[in-house]
Amino acid sequence: MDNYQIVPYQKEHGDLMIQNGLNDKLMDLDASYEENRIDAAVAGMAYTLLHNNKPIVSGGIFPLWNGVCEGWVISSKSIFGVKIKAAKLIRHRTDILCAANKVWRLQTTVKANFKMGLRFAEFLGFKNEGLMRGYGPDKSDYYRMAKVYL
Repeated sequence: MDNYQIVPYQKEHGDLMIQNGLNDKLMDLDASYEENRIDAAVAGMAYTLLHNNKPIVSGGIFPLWNGVCEGWVISSKSIFGVKIKAAKLIRHRTDILCAANKVWRLQTTVKANFKMGLRFAEFLGFKNEGLMRGYGPDKSDYYRMAKVYL
């Protein structure tokens, strides 16, 4: 029987997902930059979906300033078995976090050649605001994506 739990994010969740393989090879390089990992966890603002006690996907928000936050998601290759459930959960949980923290703008970045990531961000309600050339730790291009709750 499948067992799903949402728990507060811990760095070990990200470590395990990276160790077991992320959802796309494009993300492996980003995850290798320990000091630049996207899984910044602020207490009460980050969560993990466990499936049978294994981290499948984690996400969260961290404040840039009042009302504006940066969002992040990191997922393992195990997400493919539960991708629809996980995507709906992430969308719902992110909206709850933004409402609870009075966030009117949530922004994130998506690697320009990560087509699955772009589709996912759009599913979450993010709009593409433009290309950021040379933004990544490896000088790769990223898109700035934002969801505005006005």
